[in-house]
Amino acid sequence: MLWMGTIPHHPLDQNGGVVAESTGEEGRESIEFNAPEDGSYFLRVDGYRDQAAFYSLTISGSCRLDSQCPDGQVCDRFEGECVTPPESECGLDDFEPNNSDATATQIEAPPAQVEGVICGADRDWFGFRSEAGDSYELLVSFDEGQDIDVHVVDAATGRVVDRATNDRRTNPERLSLAHLPAGEYRIGLTLFVPDGEPDRDSDYTIELIGRSGACETDRDCVADGFPSCVEGTCRPVEPGAGLGERCGDNDDCSEDAELCFTGFTGGHDNFCTRRCQGEGDCQALGETASCVPVGRGTAICYPGCQSDDDCNVFYACREGRCGLRGGCRTDDDCAEEETCRPAQTGDFYCATPGRPSECGADEGNDPNDIRREATRLAFDQPQEGLNICNGDDDWYRVAVPANAGGFILQVGVAFRAGVDIDVYVFDENGNPVGSATSPDQTNEVAEIRYITPGSYYIRVDQFSSDRLIDTVYSISATLIDNDEGCTGGGNECNQTDPLRMVCDRESGGCRALEGNGEVPLGSRCDSNDDCVEDADVCWTFDGGNRSNICTKGCRRDSDCDDVPGTECTRFGRGAACLPSDDE
Repeated sequence: MLWMGTIPHHPLDQNGGVVAESTGEEGRESIEFNAPEDGSYFLRVDGYRDQAAFYSLTISGSCRLDSQCPDGQVCDRFEGECVTPPESECGLDDFEPNNSDATATQIEAPPAQVEGVICGADRDWFGFRSEAGDSYELLVSFDEGQDIDVHVVDAATGRVVDRATNDRRTNPERLSLAHLPAGEYRIGLTLFVPDGEPDRDSDYTIELIGRSGACETDRDCVADGFPSCVEGTCRPVEPGAGLGERCGDNDDCSEDAELCFTGFTGGHDNFCTRRCQGEGDCQALGETASCVPVGRGTAICYPGCQSDDDCNVFYACREGRCGLRGGCRTDDDCAEEETCRPAQTGDFYCATPGRPSECGADEGNDPNDIRREATRLAFDQPQEGLNICNGDDDWYRVAVPANAGGFILQVGVAFRAGVDIDVYVFDENGNPVGSATSPDQTNEVAEIRYITPGSYYIRVDQFSSDRLIDTVYSISATLIDNDEGCTGGGNECNQTDPLRMVCDRESGGCRALEGNGEVPLGSRCDSNDDCVEDADVCWTFDGGNRSNICTKGCRRDSDCDDVPGTECTRFGRGAACLPSDDE
């Protein structure tokens, strides 16, 4: 395509009036035009200074529903444009023809399971009806190595409620659709086939389960397309939202915004914003707005808050800004109305209590999804037929007797293939003492050597599953006498992982140091919360007495003058104040 000069172009209505125009000077013109009413429109292309020029003209209509496209075309939900699908006789199953949203196969009242076949040239659509406030969990599993994308749209407006478009490493794809307005919805599936690979059939299974109940705050609205809670249902927002206002996607925002930021799960921290380099760039979002890093080299303007409902569950609104409620080890470290919960990083923070899980119920055990509700587990008496799901945690408690100091505490969980369950063990003060978190086992076993007498808490967490139905598992705990105990001089406790550096000589067990934030720089520690505020970290990476110290990062030896007996030691891309090798 050869451009010679600028060629302005102007859409005209049937009376010749200009309804939009593009008159740039870069040799490429583009117009996005929403017709105000039905009718014929014309496009006029003007030359410039009587110069001849070759040009190429392309017109593409935007869409949300297949019915908005010309015959033979469908709506591409990724681009919002009408496209002509490839012609191919593949992806055939008992639900054909269902390759447009208008011919969707209806899924009867959940819970439901559907099995179908799709190929790259095929689109499969399914429909379901929601009553006001209903919520749904949707799972699509498929052949290993394939890549199926999922869009859920409002059947009346075509608005995307939510989508799952991960690559082939994510299988199954999952979506949560919370507190929908009453109406018809469509589930659309497409198979992505990379360039150079032949098209092929792929089997898939759809699972859909639902429950009723109204939303209370925007935080309950977990689908990006419907981010706002209005009278018990999650709704979309009106286009043209200003800076700092609620949004579902970029198209919801006014021209003043660069993007719609979607933060933690829930619509409470979805907002129209712009990128920034400092606080001064964010004045348009209000006096309490701040410039917050959100990724590699990227920061956005974060609006101020008016209440805790505007903040992440781990944050509270203070003086117009969201700040962490605080780190914790047990619920006792938090305010009366808060619980100590794990974040995605694995760290524990005080948080607002979540709603009770709608799945994973165990008669006789539940509620046991927080530490203070832990179920008592007897040694050598396995519990079987227990249930868990992704939204559920199960907590248990065991009591190690006084005569079992130095024994091995072994906790095991068994479950089916296709599920990833992790096990974490904590002492009565909330210190981690052991875990089992392999991604591909059906038996997780945590073994803690040199156990001390006392209470221990076990958290069972389902990290992922290839089904929406509850996972059935069993749990057991046992004490193993292997005729060993710490001596204080044998360095046994410094070999524990996580580190428990204190030898209780009376019992022969190792326990964590309770430094309570008072251990000075250069002194021994076994966890970060032992150290004074001036410390960056409790260094435990090398093991042994020498390097288990409260310390800080450095650039030169002089930075370590206040960390006794250390020098600036480099490792990888960083450096820390550590004892020299000859200490």
